[in-house]
Amino acid sequence: MRNNGVFPRGRVRWTILRGQLALYALVLRCVNFCSSATVLGDAPVDVSMTTYGRRTKHVWKTIETIARGEVRPRRLILWLDEPNPSQRQLRRLRARGLEIRECADYGPHKKYYPYVKTETLDVPLATADDDVYYPTTWLKSLVAAFDGSEVVAYRSRVMSQSPYNLWPFCTDTAASVDILPTGVGGVIYPPTLLRVLRERGTDFTEVCPRADDVWLHYAAAANGIHARQVKPIAMEWWPQAPKSDRGLWGENMATGNDLIIEATARAWQQPVVSSTADAAPRIDS
Repeated sequence: MRNNGVFPRGRVRWTILRGQLALYALVLRCVNFCSSATVLGDAPVDVSMTTYGRRTKHVWKTIETIARGEVRPRRLILWLDEPNPSQRQLRRLRARGLEIRECADYGPHKKYYPYVKTETLDVPLATADDDVYYPTTWLKSLVAAFDGSEVVAYRSRVMSQSPYNLWPFCTDTAASVDILPTGVGGVIYPPTLLRVLRERGTDFTEVCPRADDVWLHYAAAANGIHARQVKPIAMEWWPQAPKSDRGLWGENMATGNDLIIEATARAWQQPVVSSTADAAPRIDS
């Protein structure tokens, strides 16, 4: 399936899209049932993601789209706060190289924090959302745009003094500390930032437990790490269950999150202190 980041307008076109996505889901189900091909490749990057609740039943479809990529990661990790998922689809993916690992419930921060806490952090980390269909060029384009020192994202907003809901989407590829990547499209982070996040620990649980994008942005900005967008358009991938009124999906923030942004900015202006260590996650074998 192709996606240029522009969603269709009108009820008829949305109905056609839903039919196309249903057909694609059937293709992915066949691939999952029949394929023995590895989900891994030789790209010098790890991909980390998480899911929760009912979404766990469908995350395998997103993983299959990553596995179909022209470039595949050296490791592909799914973090869960409930071990041993029962879905046959996930068990098949694990046999093909997917790592399913248990961690504490850090909310959306599960997509990156258990990784930075436990790994050697010698390669960049790409994070993926759990309910979209990524194109086959997804990781290839992220890696190609990554220069080793910046955060690179498919979808970002340009920060200003206005409330968050007035921040425009990014329309160029220039690097800046005023670019706030949003995780739904996919983001790649340099090892330098990963080490900063490990040193800071779980302070996010007190400051912005549900706003991982905000925490990650200010972690980067406080350490002089700029962000930029892969293309001069904020990309939006096909969702597994599209709705014409879904807006920015989970990317939208409530009015109160302007206060969270302010609190997070202040938190990263303070000296970094190590948080109390929590139990290390174990590998689900």
